[in-house]
Amino acid sequence: MCAILDANVAHEVFTTNQTEAGRAFLCWLTRRQGRLVVGGKLRLELARHRAAERWIVEGIRAGRVRVAKNDDVDRLAEELAGSCRSDDPHIIALARISGARLLYSNDRALHQDFGNRDLLTHPRGKVFSTSETPRLTEVHQKLLNRADLCRRAD
Repeated sequence: MCAILDANVAHEVFTTNQTEAGRAFLCWLTRRQGRLVVGGKLRLELARHRAAERWIVEGIRAGRVRVAKNDDVDRLAEELAGSCRSDDPHIIALARISGARLLYSNDRALHQDFGNRDLLTHPRGKVFSTSETPRLTEVHQKLLNRADLCRRAD
């Protein structure tokens, strides 16, 4: 399964002060079948977080990170900009291009976009969020155990 990590939660995953949910997400990426997807503007946003950038570079080499073509993501993001409630059409574009349907983010407007069937379908996007609690919940665990949240790209 593949997932997208919003830059607004990178600190929860890639720092020594990880949240419990962030630690579980990183464990899922490194020890299980999880794959992180990056590309376009999101790749640049994550690169600003040194620990995330280091992990992504190592993850690319180890096959734990899939990289979408920046030009494709950026082009589709421009097309989607008017359809999104959030200011993150690049994340919706990345999901459509990569097929990733799991998003770790605490941006409520982006959560609405990611669950919008007009923007993402087959399967619809699911959100892993710690906005309400940094603890690992049963909902978080169920999302990490799903195997159907990655599909072929559009």
